[in-house]
Amino acid sequence: MNLFLSAFFSGTARGAIYAIVALGLVLVWRGAGIINFAQMGQAMFTTYIASTLIISGKSYWLAFVIALIAGAMLGALIDLLVMRPLSRVHRAEALNSPAMKAAIPVIASLGILGLLQALAGMFWAGQERGFPAPVAIEGLIVAGRKMPFTAFDIFTIAIVALVLVLTSLFFRKTGTGLAMRATALNQEVAKLSGIRTTQVRVLSWIISGAASSLAGLLIAPSSILSPTSLDLILIIGFTAAVVGGLDSLPGAVLGGLIVGYVISFVNFYRSPEDIFLAILILLLIVLLVRPNGVMGSKQVRRV
Repeated sequence: MNLFLSAFFSGTARGAIYAIVALGLVLVWRGAGIINFAQMGQAMFTTYIASTLIISGKSYWLAFVIALIAGAMLGALIDLLVMRPLSRVHRAEALNSPAMKAAIPVIASLGILGLLQALAGMFWAGQERGFPAPVAIEGLIVAGRKMPFTAFDIFTIAIVALVLVLTSLFFRKTGTGLAMRATALNQEVAKLSGIRTTQVRVLSWIISGAASSLAGLLIAPSSILSPTSLDLILIIGFTAAVVGGLDSLPGAVLGGLIVGYVISFVNFYRSPEDIFLAILILLLIVLLVRPNGVMGSKQVRRV
C-alpha cells in the first residue's frame, strides 16, 4: 500500500508539471498554429535567471516571480521578432506549399531552442547547478511515521492546481479569454467579429512562456540544471499534449496526469528502463483509438 501511495503522489506531482508543459504547447498551437519546440529552452533559460538571483542572495520568491515575468517576456519576443515575421513569409507565393508553411515555424522553434542553449552556455559557462526548493523534498513525518510524499509534492500540486483554476476562470469568465477561445476556433470569423487576433496571438505566447517558466522552476529542484537538462521534459510534455488532444486545454491537463501516472507506476513497479517503452505504447494506443487525443475535437489542424 505504501508503494502504491508513493507512486500515486509522485505521479500526481510530476503529472501536474507535464500538464503545465502540455498547456503551454496547446496555447501556442491554438493561438498561432505552431508547435513550439523551444518551450523548455525558454524554461531552462529563465530558471537559470532565477538560480542566479538566488545565488546572489535574493529571496526564492522574488526570483520565482522574476523568472515568470522573464518567461512571459521571452514568449512575447519570440512571437514578435521571429514567428510573426515568418507568418508574413508564409504569404509569399514561393511558399504556398502547405508542407513548407508547416515546416518553417518548426525549424524556427528548433533554432530558437539551440540559440537559448548556446546563450545559456555563454552566460553561465554551461554550468550544471542545483536549484533550491521552497519546502522540504524529503518525505513528510506525521505522527512519527514517514509519509510516501513530500512537502514539495504538495507544493507542486497546489501551485499547478491554482494555476489551472485561474487559467480556466480566465478563459471562461473574461472578455480576453473568450476572445482567445474564439480566435482558436476560427481566426477569420474572430477577425470579422472585431477581435484583434494579433494581440490574442501574442497573449497566447506570453501565457505559454510564463507556464513554461513555472514548469522549469518546479522541475529544477529534483534534477540538475544545465542548458540541455529540460529537453526530455519537452518530449514528455508533447506526448501529454498529443494524448490529451492538441486543441484541448482540459485535454492538456488530463494528458499530463495520464503520462505522469504511467511514468510513476512503471518506475515504481517495473524499472526506469521500461518508462520510454510504456510511453510509446500509451501514445500508440491513443493514436489508434482516438487519433485526435482523448479530449481532442474531431477536426484538428495538421502540423
